[in-house]
Amino acid sequence: MIVEIAIPELTLYPKGFPDYWLNMVFRGTVSDIHKINALVTTYVRLVEASYTHYRFARRHVQEFWNNNFSLPLGSANLSATYFEDCINSMHRTVLFMRGIRNNREVPTDLISLFPKKPRFTQDGVAKRLRELRDAVQHMDELLLKGAIPKDTPFALQATGPETPVLDQPNQTRTVIDRLTIGGYEILFTELVAWLHEMGKCAEILSKYDRFK
Repeated sequence: MIVEIAIPELTLYPKGFPDYWLNMVFRGTVSDIHKINALVTTYVRLVEASYTHYRFARRHVQEFWNNNFSLPLGSANLSATYFEDCINSMHRTVLFMRGIRNNREVPTDLISLFPKKPRFTQDGVAKRLRELRDAVQHMDELLLKGAIPKDTPFALQATGPETPVLDQPNQTRTVIDRLTIGGYEILFTELVAWLHEMGKCAEILSKYDRFK
């Protein structure tokens, strides 16, 4: 079997959003209202976590498939764990961005800097992230009850379609291009697009200066 890893590299914001944390210390928070600062700070923290988890997961998938001398199952297990953490953080990120945009106490000039309705906060995307997160939790419940069906995958998997190689008899090609669990799936290209949007909103928060 030929394996092609089609997990895009996440190149934006390699160091997270240090400007946000520096501004908190030296220039002040986005608001005088504690609950608003808590909303915004948690959003930035979750975006950073989502980016970190995605990068670690991608690295471990590559380590698993590109190792020619052993079968590093530890890397496969770690990739599943990091992707589960990534999906959970992204789901929470959606909730917090909605909370920021819907809170009338958030400064209006800050709200105006965001896209009118970020795609990652729209119902279709939010639903898919929630369903994947819920599928992981539901699988945990089945495992704890001892009710997992035989031969059922019990962790989030980086996988993809397997197709015949036309000019090589008995050879197949598998393209690792999506996450799946329990009948739900998300393409890595979709995941990265949403992460980019989340990051751009975090960048807006990092550069916001209410004292201008």
